[in-house]
Amino acid sequence: LVRGAWGDGILKLVERIGVQRCFVSETKAVCATDFIAPWKYYDTFATRDTEGYSLGVPIFPWFANIGKAISRNDVLAGKDRVRVKSCWGGMVAFSGSLFQSPQTSESIPSSTPNKGVQLPLKFRSEKEPFWDSSECCLIHADIIASSQSSAGDQDQEGGDSWDTGIYMNPFVRVSYSARTQKWLWLAKRFEALLPIIQDIINRFAHMPRFNPRRAEVPGQIIPSKLWISSVSGKSEEEQVRI
Repeated sequence: LVRGAWGDGILKLVERIGVQRCFVSETKAVCATDFIAPWKYYDTFATRDTEGYSLGVPIFPWFANIGKAISRNDVLAGKDRVRVKSCWGGMVAFSGSLFQSPQTSESIPSSTPNKGVQLPLKFRSEKEPFWDSSECCLIHADIIASSQSSAGDQDQEGGDSWDTGIYMNPFVRVSYSARTQKWLWLAKRFEALLPIIQDIINRFAHMPRFNPRRAEVPGQIIPSKLWISSVSGKSEEEQVRI
């Protein structure tokens, strides 16, 4: 694998893991970008921008021009550390310290009251059948929650409150077929023409899709509606989901 088409990408992906000397925050996870076609980004399932929005139409620059559009602007600025909230992209390099037992007892908030997620972190899933409940999304949520610095501390230190330590590297590109990999270089030549086109298509396609769970935080009590079949003779009820 290292000597194959993904070899250089693997090395580029891991070279900055754990490095914090020249950056505001430590790099906790870095994702590659994966393509199902030379022009079409694949991982719309797990990728979320810094504000939790899902992707727009999966052509360059992939992220939608919504909210502060921080992730989109990072891509357009040519950065190799695009700030995101969650990603996968075919390959992910994690800081090993997150999966090792700490020297002192540490815990992070969990979506379940009175229950902490202990270090080392583990891949997990949720029982609720939501799009964001898969292990590839939740591991990034746990990484963010495990951060030792609060947003207030970051502001006082002149840091970036949007920098979670999770990044996507647009220069590390992988694919799922030799044919797609062969033509990635050509597709990149024309990417500068696509941002305006992608933005227009996003508006007509109403993307990104609305996600009612986007702004939820760990421990927050969320009222949700439970729809009951009219055949049962019961009325609509509300349940509390934590």
